Amino acid sequence: MSDDDPQFGYGAGGRPLWTVRDRDAEVIRTVLRKAGSRKFSERHGGFVVEGGQDGAPFAIACADDADIAVRELARYEEALRKVGYRLQRDPDDDQTLLAWPTGDPMRSS
Repeated sequence: MSDDDPQFGYGAGGRPLWTVRDRDAEVIRTVLRKAGSRKFSERHGGFVVEGGQDGAPFAIACADDADIAVRELARYEEALRKVGYRLQRDPDDDQTLLAWPTGDPMRSS
């Protein structure tokens, strides 16, 4: 690996994974995609993974209508709990789930 290569390689779509935070966020994205959820894009709603710096939880938002978000957040919770994440609904946003990795984040990729 050269100095120009990301320390943790590349994620889906060629996303460079420069930091532990980048790697951990990509693990979450991978778990959610494997569970049948889709990532948010200009064309459709889906999940967005943000945060995770300095020990803060990752915020996993569902960028869909509220009725769809209820079902999707339940799906996110189920998939992430299975691989060992500690989870909590965001008290300030009913379409967001807070997630903390536990143990080795590479276990689920």
